[in-house]
Amino acid sequence: MKVIKRDGRSVDYDAKKIMLAIEKANNEVSESEKVSQSQIKDIVKYIENLGKKRMLVEDIQDIIEVKLMDLKKFEVAKKYIVYRYTRALVRKQNTTDESILSLIRHSNKDLMEENSNKNAVIA
Repeated sequence: MKVIKRDGRSVDYDAKKIMLAIEKANNEVSESEKVSQSQIKDIVKYIENLGKKRMLVEDIQDIIEVKLMDLKKFEVAKKYIVYRYTRALVRKQNTTDESILSLIRHSNKDLMEENSNKNAVIA
């Protein structure tokens, strides 16, 4: 299976990444709230058994959230969701930083082509 990343790249599916992400969330909760290794493997098997040739990374993450909640592992699911949200904010911040830098470097294509009567460097 291929996984379509947020930037559009297609990469090979790697079950270890799913297991690692769930284990990271697992490490942040008390022992009684943790997801067992067999439950993590069941989540991975479920994703693999969907038989899809390609999946968006967001769809895989959504499935993981639902499966954690189905297992009544709400604390782990919460940690997983918060981590996803934090990563989304970091990605957005990086994008914003890049657009500001492109303005400074005079490489912002939209600005350069915005109005032919204007000098883009001065703008």
